[in-house]
Amino acid sequence: MDFNGYFDPVSLDRPEYNFLPQEETFSHNISVNTPDHPIRDLNKHHAVIIGVPQDEKAFLKGSKEAPDEIRSKLYQLKKINDNIRIYDLGNLKTSGSINDTYFALRDLILEFMERNMVSIILGGSQDLSKGIFLAFEKDPSLKSILTIDSRLDFSKGKEVPDSRNYLNHIISEKMRKIFNYANIGHQSYFVTGWQVEKLENSYLESIRLGDARSKLDNTEPLIRDSSFLSIDMGCVRQSDAPGVSIPSPNGFTGEELCRMSRYAGLSEKVKVMGLFEMTPPADINRQTAHLAAQCIWYFLEGMTHRIRENPVDTPEHTRKFIVKLNAAGHDIIFHKSLLSERWWMEVPVINPATGYNFFVSCSYEDYTQACNQEIPDRWWRYLHRLSNEEG
Repeated sequence: MDFNGYFDPVSLDRPEYNFLPQEETFSHNISVNTPDHPIRDLNKHHAVIIGVPQDEKAFLKGSKEAPDEIRSKLYQLKKINDNIRIYDLGNLKTSGSINDTYFALRDLILEFMERNMVSIILGGSQDLSKGIFLAFEKDPSLKSILTIDSRLDFSKGKEVPDSRNYLNHIISEKMRKIFNYANIGHQSYFVTGWQVEKLENSYLESIRLGDARSKLDNTEPLIRDSSFLSIDMGCVRQSDAPGVSIPSPNGFTGEELCRMSRYAGLSEKVKVMGLFEMTPPADINRQTAHLAAQCIWYFLEGMTHRIRENPVDTPEHTRKFIVKLNAAGHDIIFHKSLLSERWWMEVPVINPATGYNFFVSCSYEDYTQACNQEIPDRWWRYLHRLSNEEG
């Protein structure tokens, strides 16, 4: 694949301020696609940065200007340690139709996954997530999609896909064997009863903002299980992120979003992370661009600490706990990592991709809940959903 044909080279003005010595900055320690240095030796890298300046299907325009704004702030941050090699490929060429953009993203993500590389997408509007969905559709095994969003972007009917209903496709009955979906941070006054009911009836979930913020560590298992994390920057409260498509006075703090981004970086399952719906024309003092850049920094820093551990591939690094749960009619088997103290629970349905039961990431709280004869909510959802698909 000729990657240079897909991307416009990076072209940024010199930063207004140099907070760090140049040799210590992010931009000085990554590979960058420039007019003088086109893309080459890609296989030597672990992560790629892709700007997608496209907002044709946005509810409110302006997010197409975000990639270079985020990039300019990212480049001023401290370099990531030497355990990871990063390539900024530039901005995806978007001269064709929006469908051309979706399919270009599909082809690129497939290529990078084949090379075992992680992709960071700088949007653009959140409907660009569709291109990543198309890539994951090529693999029939179950993939978990996670959004961090104050709203649930799906609707009734068969409308033309846009930034407000781009999830319609993956939560459809047809796609349930390929996609598991969850959201973190919805605000109740922004979602309808029908949307909540749709998720409940499909054994999918969305965690309310207040519940997520009260126990932020409990979002880690959801994030750890995800293949693709799609972040609407409007999930952050307006005082921390004013430059978004639809701002709100309530939301996550900037620090909380950075923590969740680092959780994603630590997960060996996360193959793609995307930041969307940042709107530079509304950004005050480029505050939202700063926050988006710091989220990416924390994601990449987390990647440098990834360890391969799960009950199937590294059983020697886990300890098994069996809880007899009378109400469920099953024993629930938990596994705790001896390296990171992270937890998993077995769902008694065979995963055709591995030949073992499905393993679902969970928290210590899920284990204590089971010990108290209470069925963990995530275990119950997965059991019903997977059993229905198997039947």
